[in-house]
Amino acid sequence: MSVNYIPRVTQLDAVQLDNQLEELFKQLVFQATQFIEPQYVQPILPELELLIRTWIFKYSVYDQKSTFGQQMLSLNYKSDNFARSKLFWYYGYNVGLKYLRERAIYSFTSNTKVQNFINKLETFQLIGDILNFCRFIQTGKYPLLIDFILGIELSAEKLTREDLTDFSWTRELLWHNFIELIGTSIALINIFGVRSKLSNLLKYVWWRQHVRSTASTMEAVMTLQTVCACCNNKPVLPHTLGCSHIFCYYCIMANKTADQDYSCPKCYFNGREINKLIMPGHQ
Repeated sequence: MSVNYIPRVTQLDAVQLDNQLEELFKQLVFQATQFIEPQYVQPILPELELLIRTWIFKYSVYDQKSTFGQQMLSLNYKSDNFARSKLFWYYGYNVGLKYLRERAIYSFTSNTKVQNFINKLETFQLIGDILNFCRFIQTGKYPLLIDFILGIELSAEKLTREDLTDFSWTRELLWHNFIELIGTSIALINIFGVRSKLSNLLKYVWWRQHVRSTASTMEAVMTLQTVCACCNNKPVLPHTLGCSHIFCYYCIMANKTADQDYSCPKCYFNGREINKLIMPGHQ
């Protein structure tokens, strides 16, 4: 006998588990390719992520009518309203659109019209996700926008976390709300403005002037050990500011958009132009 009521926290936990599982697969693939020259891996990075998401979709939603995160929490989509056509729409939204966006960003980095179009699509999708989340909090159904669009509901064959008391549920809900409040508060703080003011206080320090003067004369070279100067991970779509350090495209664009005076956090070089790193053999 299926359960009629599924707690909201359980449904959101399933979504988080799916996101974490995808990131885990990506890390395993990146570790397996860490000894391959970046010039061979970076051009096909969107395709690698497409294969990972397709594999996850095939062996979870396509075969089992539930994601891996839902299976961990004894949840599944109701099969009576999950027709084959909806599977293709589900795949196109969760996998196909992500691939097209990442491929467009990589292949048309310098095309302003394409980038603006992608930014508008991401904005509309974000607004849709926010509105759907507000609706989900009220109704307790369709935690994802695509679930609401296709009308696919979750069900459970047994009670999830049935050993928890009402007090435990209340405490967990309060904890999740507290985390959301902290995240919202941090988002309201102008981190870039604070950093800019602190950085201006150090502009007369002799060691910073020395580093800045020497940084602009060095050419950026990407090796197997190169990491992004912002996030300290392997650069995704490597770009430069004009100094010897390399950034992820998203990292440098986000910082420059928020603060036009953003300078390299490693050498404090304040480059005005963001340039795509041209690797040998890809000019």
